[in-house]
Amino acid sequence: MSTSVAMANHQHEWEDRAWSLPDLPPAVQLSGQRERLGDLADDELLEVARAARRRASWAQARELAAIAELHRRRIDAESEVDPGYRMLSAHESVTEEVAAALMLTSSAAATLVHLAERLTGPLSATGAALEAGRIDLAKARVICDTTDDLPDQATQRVEAAALEKASDQTTGQLRRRLKRIAQRLAPEVIEERKREAVRRRRLELWETPSGTADLALCDLAIEDAHAIYNKITAAAHGLKTDGDTRPLTTIRADLATRLLQGTELPDATRTLLTHTCATPAASGVAAPAGVPHETRTAAPGIGAVPTDRTSTASDRGAGGMGGVGGTGGDRCSGGAGGEVGGGYHIRSDTGGHSNGRVGAEAEVASLADIVDELLTQARGRARPADRRIAIGQAAHHIHHQLSDAREAACQGDTHTHGRPGYRPPAKMRQEVAARHTTCVFPTCNQPSHRCDLDHTVPWRPGITCRCNLAPLCRRHHRLKQRLDWQLIQIWPGLLIWVTPSGTWHIIRPDRQ
Repeated sequence: MSTSVAMANHQHEWEDRAWSLPDLPPAVQLSGQRERLGDLADDELLEVARAARRRASWAQARELAAIAELHRRRIDAESEVDPGYRMLSAHESVTEEVAAALMLTSSAAATLVHLAERLTGPLSATGAALEAGRIDLAKARVICDTTDDLPDQATQRVEAAALEKASDQTTGQLRRRLKRIAQRLAPEVIEERKREAVRRRRLELWETPSGTADLALCDLAIEDAHAIYNKITAAAHGLKTDGDTRPLTTIRADLATRLLQGTELPDATRTLLTHTCATPAASGVAAPAGVPHETRTAAPGIGAVPTDRTSTASDRGAGGMGGVGGTGGDRCSGGAGGEVGGGYHIRSDTGGHSNGRVGAEAEVASLADIVDELLTQARGRARPADRRIAIGQAAHHIHHQLSDAREAACQGDTHTHGRPGYRPPAKMRQEVAARHTTCVFPTCNQPSHRCDLDHTVPWRPGITCRCNLAPLCRRHHRLKQRLDWQLIQIWPGLLIWVTPSGTWHIIRPDRQ
């Protein structure tokens, strides 16, 4: 099936389902393309905005329904099998599959999978309201968050109360109202939820788009949080009264920073801030010892920004990766090398040790495009039920075809391929870490120095060589162990993930 045919089928699918979209007001039907919005009156523009939001809600409901169906299939397929501690469960696996397909962080994908389960299960009425455009995704999240862990009867009553007025309330108004209702219906559950959250209290750090960073104390007991905030605010007001010209918000931030850094404060300020510091925490929960430091690169719930090192099948529509024009014969010239299916060649000097670094990187980029095209062709030839197997076989076939060229490129001064031992030498570890600065899963931001240096093909029968090593965080190392996932390193630093759905993700070296 060609990409053009897939695109045509994709368009027909939407045309066939157009009847289920929320009704459009006359102004929207008459507005035509974007350029004609200038002809509409102000109230008609607001009608267009409201109709677009209803359509967005419908699309988000369909997205969640698709995720829920995928999750159900994966869980059913593994219901009789215990994956063991060395690999991820089916639930965790589908979370990573969604993360890779939608370019989300694992935490954001987990939130989406959980929401999909809830809106197609106990909160199906909320899912129907989202699909009809009566509420948006933000309000659906509020309903889901409030009813988590509530008994079934309480969940139904909270949901009914929410949907009664949700379309006329902001998310803040809805959250406050549902919180009161849930507290009245299930006070014990709400109290236990609060205690559990306090037990998970933590300090989090993430970078912001402006080049700064946010530092947050999360899930403190509410009394402790208010006490800290009020005390710092009182000290800030004191400095303001003494003539400090900085904004109050800035003074608060600077005071907190100086306190945490141990910087000397004025006597009056220090006395005020430390007056009741010896008071035990109101939560009554002892601080755990030995808590590991955790750093985030994005705010919680925010998807990671995709990097140029990753190409995904989902980026190109239903037909998989975009095709590459031309023939392989004029892609790579000169040098002894290996032939990839269809007459494509790759030079044996393609790699990080080439004197022509720019040329070598161009060769690797060209190889990635060639592989992309070959996998697209394999997908088009396979039946839908056989695509995962066909893509995996095609990737392994490419890996086999490049074996001689890969061996020639990896031979050093000793003219041997790889090292005999399991542990790579320091120089090899440094090269792999420089090649991939993070875990090689498409959406993972875990720095490579915190990852396992994994043998893509297990050490036996695999080898310890730069063409068989890549950093994997512990979670994605366990994901790789699953039989329905495949990871193939066809060239040093050039890897292919094949998912249980038969999509693929090509990982390039970071410098590209």
